[in-house]
Amino acid sequence: MYFFTIFDDAGVVIVSRISGTGSFLDSAHRIAGSETLFRIGILFGLIGTMSTVLLAAALYVTLKQVDVNLAMTALLFRLVESAIGGVVVVFGFVALQIYLEANHTTAFDSKQLGALADNVSHMSAIGINVSVVFFSVGSAIFFYLFLKSAYIPRILALWGVLGSLFCMVAFVANLLLPQSSELLLGVGGLPIGLAEPVLGLWLLIRGINTHSEASPA
Repeated sequence: MYFFTIFDDAGVVIVSRISGTGSFLDSAHRIAGSETLFRIGILFGLIGTMSTVLLAAALYVTLKQVDVNLAMTALLFRLVESAIGGVVVVFGFVALQIYLEANHTTAFDSKQLGALADNVSHMSAIGINVSVVFFSVGSAIFFYLFLKSAYIPRILALWGVLGSLFCMVAFVANLLLPQSSELLLGVGGLPIGLAEPVLGLWLLIRGINTHSEASPA
């Protein structure tokens, strides 16, 4: 399930490549010319969001024996993350419709549609930031339970905990200081962005060490 994050990344790349840079009308013409591919990019994001539910449920089943209350808390945070992600996908289709309307005669001129598209884009960015904060908390708890249980190497579990917390701090800082550089988000998300696929690869190849005992609370 960890590898379903590939769909999220692929969707972002597809949408951003088609949107490109330049004026609103330039982006509208490019999107209209590749509408189907643009929709596929948005749907990739939906697949990634839905996979979060399956991943969180699987982690809850795996870790509830360590601490059922913490595992449930982490599950709830990841479910909220997924719900907000679904709203962001809706914003994506709303933005698509605005760009398509720019290629036809409507009651709104290009400046009005461009301003509307910008507002939708800003709301989508805020939604992504908030969903990542919920992801970070849930991820930190799940990795803490892995650390406590010793189901996986402790260094990997600790990496996940610290990476999740670092990611949370970076995205909360971006909500507080929206003018901050995109570099902050990239650096903030890098550690946990690497830890999650490494954990997925470890679980795929080695599984969990069920013979280990959870460390005392």
